[in-house]
Amino acid sequence: MSSIYDEVEQDLEAFTNTYIMSTELWSKFDIRDLKDVDFSLWKSIKLIDDPNGKFSEKIAEVPNNYGGIYVYSIHPSIIPNCGSYVMYIGMASKTDSENLRARIRQYQKETGASFTRERLHRLFKKWGNYVYLHYLPVNASREVILTLEDRLIASLTPPCNADIRVKSVKTAVRAFN
Repeated sequence: MSSIYDEVEQDLEAFTNTYIMSTELWSKFDIRDLKDVDFSLWKSIKLIDDPNGKFSEKIAEVPNNYGGIYVYSIHPSIIPNCGSYVMYIGMASKTDSENLRARIRQYQKETGASFTRERLHRLFKKWGNYVYLHYLPVNASREVILTLEDRLIASLTPPCNADIRVKSVKTAVRAFN
């Protein structure tokens, strides 16, 4: 068995991400005006539990009768309940063709050669066995879900989200990139 004291073989720079950890943005996060959002309903599952990158069968537990928010995070599992890295935040509406489970399943293609989103492909390929899915079913309009997604992205600024739609935060982030 190898040891942490053995020579490191991976190119550690390839595993580097930049995080914005702004206490100001965290303290400004507020959802009290979003009456149909219940933050106590968050659930989590390990997203990938297969060496070939196949998504977990536990995705069947994600509701298909709601829209909502989903978050991909990396959890090293070294210290229990400690050390997760929020990588991506997305949303799903509830329509005839879209729901929370269906939207999450669409990301399976990002694990293979036919990927279309470089940042998510990198997330799944580099950290696959450590990626967790957190999801919040929301029984509300698309506008409410989109507002919640915008606020979460602006507050946490995940490295795999390419666009920040809250203009004040987007401007501040671009100022140092």
